[in-house]
Amino acid sequence: MAADVWLPILSICISLVLPVATYVARNGLVAWISRDVQHRFDVKMEELRAELRKNEERFKSELRDKEAEIAALRNSILAGSVSRQSLLDKRRFEAVEKLWTAVNDLAQLKPLSSIMAIVNFKEAAKDANHPKMQQFLSMIDHVAPDVKNLKKNIARDEQPFLPELAWAYFIAYKTILYGSFMRFSALKFAVPDRYLTNVATKRILTAALPHQSNFIDENEPETYHYLLDEIEGYLLIELRKVLEGKDADQAATARAKEIMDAVNHADTERTGTVGVQNGKT
Repeated sequence: MAADVWLPILSICISLVLPVATYVARNGLVAWISRDVQHRFDVKMEELRAELRKNEERFKSELRDKEAEIAALRNSILAGSVSRQSLLDKRRFEAVEKLWTAVNDLAQLKPLSSIMAIVNFKEAAKDANHPKMQQFLSMIDHVAPDVKNLKKNIARDEQPFLPELAWAYFIAYKTILYGSFMRFSALKFAVPDRYLTNVATKRILTAALPHQSNFIDENEPETYHYLLDEIEGYLLIELRKVLEGKDADQAATARAKEIMDAVNHADTERTGTVGVQNGKT
């Protein structure tokens, strides 16, 4: 009787306790698994954070090293640039000095050039062989410099370090003085004046002094002596710009190109003329 009563009650208790136990066990298992997963996750996250911090520190260290390398390279380049600029400035100053020395060396031709400026070359050339003409030429021969001295050109290698316009004015200046010397030499040695041409000189001087083009076209080359002071003044202005560290402007560059084009054209014509004369000979 008693067993019959307790068995149903026990069955009922078991049926009530089992779901609860199952629920509790399942929730406990889930909680345990969740805690385990969370723990593993936290460990991994901490490891990841530590790795990220480590990588960040390494990156910052590498970045600092790179910045230091870049700074060192930049300082080296700047120092090298300053050094090169200093050397270039020094070389330019030397070039200015040598060019002006060459101008002074050419000044030995000025007395002869001033005499030739008042000589009617064409008329004198007609009587170049006459004794009285030779006597006259011998009187002024003492102002003509030695040919050996004319070969000295201290500024010959200075063109790369000088403004183009300064060099162009120097060439124009030298063209006038050498032209006077050559015309005197032609009279002295009775060289026919047909071998002397004025076209190239006119072209060079017109490019150097375009405002004097009428004077250049209308007068004989021996009178170009009167343009020397003006060209020398312009040359001095350009050389002072170098000493003051001023760059050439676009107009100066264009003027220099015109003069040097005329010089190069004259050299080409001179070479061609020599070739033709040699061919005739």
